[in-house]
Amino acid sequence: MLKDKPVLDLVNETNKVLSRAVDKGLKDNMPADEMVGKLRQDVFVFSACKTHIELKQVSTMLLDKEGKIQSWQNFQQQVTAIHQQYNENYLQAEYIFATSSAEMAGRWSQFEKDGDRYNLQYRTAQDNKVRESHRAMAGITLPVDDPFWDSYFPPNGWRCRCTTVQVPKNKYAESDSGDSIKKAEVATTQIDSKGRNRGEMFRFNPGKQAVIFPPNHPYYKIKQGISSILQTILETSSEAGIAEQRVKIKNWAKENLLGRTIVHSLENVPYPITFSVNGIKEYLNQPHKHYGAKNLSLRNIESLVKSAKYHHSSKDIKGKPYVYHYLKTNIGGESSYVVIREDLLKKTAIVYSNVDQLRQKK
Repeated sequence: MLKDKPVLDLVNETNKVLSRAVDKGLKDNMPADEMVGKLRQDVFVFSACKTHIELKQVSTMLLDKEGKIQSWQNFQQQVTAIHQQYNENYLQAEYIFATSSAEMAGRWSQFEKDGDRYNLQYRTAQDNKVRESHRAMAGITLPVDDPFWDSYFPPNGWRCRCTTVQVPKNKYAESDSGDSIKKAEVATTQIDSKGRNRGEMFRFNPGKQAVIFPPNHPYYKIKQGISSILQTILETSSEAGIAEQRVKIKNWAKENLLGRTIVHSLENVPYPITFSVNGIKEYLNQPHKHYGAKNLSLRNIESLVKSAKYHHSSKDIKGKPYVYHYLKTNIGGESSYVVIREDLLKKTAIVYSNVDQLRQKK
């Protein structure tokens, strides 16, 4: 369905609305171009996943409770209700959130530049519409590197109007970090009828993580994964080709993955997994049935490795001192294998590739 023009139009229209919210939020606090790019990409992925979830719900309306095809009148009424829910009610809340999230991401970028010259203070809108749980956090004052800000930097919920400002270190007493976190946990706890905490997803920092929407938003929990949906759209978009996508991901990987270590529990891989320039190039250049989705998976490589199942290992066919470990995962709804290359001499292990077909044993 995502290849159909009407669906793409809905994705692009949603993205256009939410992108305007980002522009509004960044008006007074414009971060570096790289962060702006990440924020815009996050909005695009969110729009694609939202459209997918909406269409999935629409598809369940085709049949009634007895498994028979619904009448057009009933189907139209139910779809109209879904449209109002997703593209009016939800979209309004998402627009407000995106505006606030972008503004706070821009502020965080400035706070990081200023370093530890100031403390940060949590403030509310100070009116009768402020939630009591958020009011309890008003005045929390902590250093910029306190772990509190990793999870409880505003916005902390739908339609949240809270903010964070810089204050002179000698003007306000510092709050107790542990007590502050306990207050914030209460503010981000909203248990639904199934016992799930719907407020927990707001425990993130849009500036530090360079995202607009909560990384654990329910829209992202879709069967075939974010990357395959995004790739389907990219493949049908005249604005973003595969070659351009590969270059962008390669630049991102060099900046964000080099020097990074994946600590894992794979007994067959004896060393922590790291990254190299050659490994990144090999990963992105490797042919694959779902080429674009495979490349996009590099952005989520740590969770991909940690959730993968160990499949097998093989020696280098040219006799070099390498052992290749294959970790079975899923790309585009089909089996795929992250390849970890162990260097027997250097005693290291790097992410080396991602393949959809295994070499036949002779």
